[in-house]
Formats: sequence, C-alpha cells, structure tokens
Amino acid sequence: MNLSQTVLLRFRLPRLLVSALLAFSIAPALPGQATGRIVFERFALPNGLDVLLAPDHSTQVVAVDVWYLTGSRDEPPAKAGLARLFDRLMFEGSANVPAGVHAGLLEQAGGRVEGDVEEDVSRFTEAVPSNRINQALWLEADRMRGIVINDTTVGASRAGLMDDLRSRTTGEPYTGIVVDAVAALYDSTACPGYSHPPIGRAATISALTTQDAADFLNQHYRPNAARLVVAGDFDPALARKTITDYFGGIGRGPEPHPATCNATFSPGRQSRTVNDRLATRPAAGQFYRIPAHDHADTPALDLLGIILGQGQGGRLTARLSRELAAASAVQGGVLGTRQGPGVFGLFAVAGPGVSGDSLAALLADQATWAAGESLTNADLERARNIYLATAASRRERPQDVAEALQHATTFHGAPDAVNTEVDRVRAVTLADLRRAAATWLNPANALTVVITAGGAS
Repeated sequence: MNLSQTVLLRFRLPRLLVSALLAFSIAPALPGQATGRIVFERFALPNGLDVLLAPDHSTQVVAVDVWYLTGSRDEPPAKAGLARLFDRLMFEGSANVPAGVHAGLLEQAGGRVEGDVEEDVSRFTEAVPSNRINQALWLEADRMRGIVINDTTVGASRAGLMDDLRSRTTGEPYTGIVVDAVAALYDSTACPGYSHPPIGRAATISALTTQDAADFLNQHYRPNAARLVVAGDFDPALARKTITDYFGGIGRGPEPHPATCNATFSPGRQSRTVNDRLATRPAAGQFYRIPAHDHADTPALDLLGIILGQGQGGRLTARLSRELAAASAVQGGVLGTRQGPGVFGLFAVAGPGVSGDSLAALLADQATWAAGESLTNADLERARNIYLATAASRRERPQDVAEALQHATTFHGAPDAVNTEVDRVRAVTLADLRRAAATWLNPANALTVVITAGGAS
C-alpha cells in the first residue's frame, strides 16, 4: 500500500511524480476490526482460484477484490505497456456485459469501482452495499471467464494508453525523466521485468497488437493466477457457495511462471544529466536499489523514508528547504511495492540560484546523514508514530481490509502476515536504521540524476 505525502513550498511537484513515483511504500498494519486482528478463512477452487473471506458485520458494505498476480514485470521490454493496456481492456466488455457497463451497474447501486495495473499485480476492486455482493461477484466472474479482445477494443485501449503517456510523462516537468531513471536501475538482460517503465513507451505501445493482448490474457488472467478476497458485511457460508457457483466453472490457464530478476546491488556510482524543456528550475534525484519487499530491511527502509522525506518534520524539508533554502520542493521514500528488487528515491526541485549539481550533492548528504550518529532515537520514534497512525487509518473500510490481505499474501507469502507486519515495524532499532541506510543508501548503489531546466545545458 502506498502513502504519498507532498511537501509544498513555492513549487508544486507534478501530480504523477508525487502519486505514482515518489510514494512511500507503507505496508498496512493495524486492522480496523474490533478484535485487533483481521479474522479470515481461506480456500481454493479446483481451477486454482485462491479465495479469502474476512467477514465484518460492523459495516453495511462489502468489498470484492480481485488481484491477478501479473503486471508490467511479466511483459518483455519490447512490449512495454502491454500489462497496462488491461487497465482499460477490463472495462471494454466481457461475455455478458457490454463495454462500460461493468462499472456503471455498480455505481448506480451506490458502489465504487477501482482498477490499477502495477508492476507485480493487477488490482480490481468493488466496494458495494452488502445486498449487492452477488452482483459484484457475478460481474468479476464474467470478466474472468473472458473479456472482449478484438481490434476495436485493443485499438481504443491503446489510444487511451498513449494519451496517458503523453499527458503524464511528456506533459509534466521532471516526470518522464524520473520514470526513465527508475527503470535504468536494473539491467534489461538480468532483470527485464523492472528495466522499463510500467506505463510503456510510445514506440512499444503503438506496436502492440490484438494478438499480443489475447496472448497476455490467456497466460495471466486466469483463475489459477488470481486471488479473490471478500471483506465486510456478508455471510461466509453463502459467499463460499456463490463463489463456487460463479467462478468454479472457469477453466484454468497455463501455470504461472513469475518473471525472474538477478539484481546487482552497489555496482558503482552512476550519474546522468538530462535537460527538461518543461522545467522552470533545475532538479535532482538520488535513486537507490533496494531489496524485495519481503526483505528484513524493508521496515527500516519504510521508516527511513518517513524520516527523510515526509512532512515538515522530514530531514529533506528541514535541511534543504528551511535551513539552506536550496530546495523549493522535496520528496523521498520507497517507490512502490515489489516482489522483486525495488527503489528508494530522494528528489528535490531547486530553489532560486541553486544548481542541479549542488542539489544532488545535498541529497546524497542526507542519505549519508541517515547512516551516521546524528540520526537519533527521537527520529525513530517520530517515524514509527507516523507509520502506526497512518497504518491504522488505512484499515477502516472493507476494501482496505481486502487490500491488506492481498498485500500480505502476495508480498509476504501468507495472509497471516496481515496481523504481524506492525510487529516488524515496532521491532526496528536505531542500529537497524543506520545499518540499512549504510547498506542500501550508499553512493555505489545510487543513480544520480541532475535535471537542467528549459534551454539550459
């Protein structure tokens, strides 16, 4: 689960840069149920569909949450954007539902529909009044059985994805450069799944075919590559029967073969300077390779992200903005959640008269500071309190509980982890923070990006 905190001074960071790139990856922690734990049951259908049920009768809402365990990491770099095409294709019609009707039916009933294709998962969630659970389950089963893939639906989805690409990565300053920098951290041969932008590139998107989409659907959007979580106000026995009736007859697909990544950490200092014609001020970023989300250092890295990058009390704001007046906007933390190796980013837009090179050096200094004696227990306690407060607030709705169970199962290997993640954060010590910073936020593990503005060179 991602938490994004934007620091606004005299300059506003672009929307995509904040919400999708420099977002803190804070795992959900405190459940919202009265027992203090999320209680669930798990079963599997013969076709391989993994099912988790988490009833909670304190609400009159139910969440139906389907995760297909696939994303942009499963597409070859030459077809970058293929996975994100399904952001749109999943709403272009299924066997018994015309294009656009899936979301419309649930919204008319007072529900809310969300979909998002990420690097490792493709998430589709409905939060509906509890008396509409059957409708939500039927709609998800109908499109799991098969969505409409033809030249018309693929062409419309491809055009929409191209529009997104233009508006988000070429229509906003800094964003496209940061997207490319994140992808450049991992080698396209050893780690192809994370070596290209999830949204794709213009050349690869325009070349996607109807056959590409059909092959990806048949390979990855099958019940044995999916997990269904139902959370909220429902009867578990009745839900189990309904799920079996609706989903049980859907055929299995090929056995999933997750993409592999043989990452190299600390390969040596790397840097690049890029001009951004849309930028009015220089900027800089320090991007560090970090291990997969289930690594023991992830809680420490999450807390380091809060210490360095979050809010007016964050180190970047205190040092770069207030003390030195070197930055007009700052952001930092873990970028997203991955089963494979990830990224920790520090980013800043320069203040008046400050060069991108000097800003990059200041960002690197903050990473070094985090590994030293100046980092205190007070910094740790502030970060831990922010984490816990945020985690608690993200368990208030059935859809939050469903997502938390999905996260625990996908990124920690078992749904039981949903009730223990907070303990991992509470166990982090000051020594852990310093060690994690020294291990992962070191110059040999970093890509430094200096962005010049406008016509500068």
